[in-house]
Amino acid sequence: MDSLDKPVSPPQALAAGQEPSPVVVASAPVLNEPSLNKRELIDEAVLRSGVKKKDAKPVVEALLAILGETVASGRDLNLKPFGKLLLKRSEVRSNGTVHICRLRQPSEQPLSGQEIAEDADISS
Repeated sequence: MDSLDKPVSPPQALAAGQEPSPVVVASAPVLNEPSLNKRELIDEAVLRSGVKKKDAKPVVEALLAILGETVASGRDLNLKPFGKLLLKRSEVRSNGTVHICRLRQPSEQPLSGQEIAEDADISS
């Protein structure tokens, strides 16, 4: 039986002077991989799309500019398959603006017939 499958019991009242016992919660490990930079993004776009680097670079740079302007204006992003980025708050600092965001990415599921048709409409 996994730890997630264990039944949950209701909280117990503590006797006077009794300390509560700590609860240990397992979490997923955080990977410390280097950040994706623009050069790597362009290279990956070239590999996945098959277009020439000289053609992909201006498109990727324009897309990054659009995304940056959208976040700066306070709009949320809803971009499949990237996910839905919700802006929670922004704080202006001396060296720039810090945006506190929440990103929800869909779990990987096979595309349904309707989603495949929608993707075909976009690409044509």
